[in-house]
Amino acid sequence: MTTHNVATLLAYDCWSLLGEAEIARVAWQGADGIALVPVNYAVGEAAIWFRVEPESKLARECDGQQVVVEVDRVDSETRTAWSVVVVGIAHLVDELDVPDTLIEMRVWPGGPRRRFVRVEPDRLTGRRLLSA
Repeated sequence: MTTHNVATLLAYDCWSLLGEAEIARVAWQGADGIALVPVNYAVGEAAIWFRVEPESKLARECDGQQVVVEVDRVDSETRTAWSVVVVGIAHLVDELDVPDTLIEMRVWPGGPRRRFVRVEPDRLTGRRLLSA
């Protein structure tokens, strides 16, 4: 039986790990209860950014609302993992007001995603699961 240690991550380590991944899950209190969707995201200007379709549920319900963004990676072969959770207020940002470094953000699904969402953390936490 393998024993594991759980380590709390410093903010610096959380930001570093966030910069390595591409997919996050965004959760919020929607009109029909808790909603959760996967998104492609990028890190820039001390915030998490993702692109949305203007008519999407995420765009309609999140502006000005608290959201939780969770990013993780699991290696089932080594039985190690990490998880970073960002809690903050989501703000819709017009394409013209997005930093140049983020305007070409890669998004896997097709379709127009002319709106951006910016989440500046009120709370940033992370944990790493390591084999003992």
